[in-house]
Amino acid sequence: MQRLTAGLQESSKIPLFIAIDEEGGRVSRIQSLFTPHIGTAFSIGRNGDTQAAYNAMRTIGERLTLLGVNMNFAPVADIWNNPSNTVIGNRAYGSEPELVGRMTAAAVQGLRDTRVLAIIKHFPGHGGTREDSHEEMAVYQHNKDRFNTFEAIPFQYGIEAGADGVMAGHIASPQMHPDTPSLPAVFSSYLMQDILRDEWKYDGLIITDALDMRGLTRYYSSDEIVVNVFLAGADILLMPANTQKAVYTMREAYNDGRITAERLDASVRRILRAKYSFID
Repeated sequence: MQRLTAGLQESSKIPLFIAIDEEGGRVSRIQSLFTPHIGTAFSIGRNGDTQAAYNAMRTIGERLTLLGVNMNFAPVADIWNNPSNTVIGNRAYGSEPELVGRMTAAAVQGLRDTRVLAIIKHFPGHGGTREDSHEEMAVYQHNKDRFNTFEAIPFQYGIEAGADGVMAGHIASPQMHPDTPSLPAVFSSYLMQDILRDEWKYDGLIITDALDMRGLTRYYSSDEIVVNVFLAGADILLMPANTQKAVYTMREAYNDGRITAERLDASVRRILRAKYSFID
């Protein structure tokens, strides 16, 4: 793998993002390569020891750096406050906002100290939903006041700690979008632009959750998905169902004026800034 990642970087004039989901616990792609294994976020957060969260994610970062991976879709900033939620479950650091926030911030710092980009997820919060967005759109059932005092807190901690990216999920929030109750976060300019960019003054990367997940593809065509997530404010469109078709769709939307040069340039600048941040 080291030779593969090194070869890929050498073949490109612009640094490549080489990304992975490496949270520890049950979401680990490299567990078979290293010991000791990293425990679940919930087990790490149980004692409220932020140093343990830092150490675990720093260890993950060191392992990823060794393999040539420079972006990690972690840590999870969701709050596990619905016991029946199994898609997040013990991937979260806990069930209380301040605790999860402190642990998220420490984990972000651990990754960044190894020069691996930290992407916190799944905005605006997947830990209290019932549905699994891999199979159907998840639904966040609360209003903005509740969001501000609960789900938002770990994301704010992570951003303040220097998170390089925020991953937006396939999560509808009908009480925050009363006119469009089924609108997923990845289609929401209100969540990505009004809240993240304008209200929180966040200027890092916004990345979608995988666009081939049934939380989107059950409801929207591939063309709708690709254009809508970009127009809503996402910088990186992760794993479209058909990459070649997605590129064509984006080019077509640019040529017919739906995507402006100004909007495209804003994302390109953020992407290039992030890419060169891990280069000596």
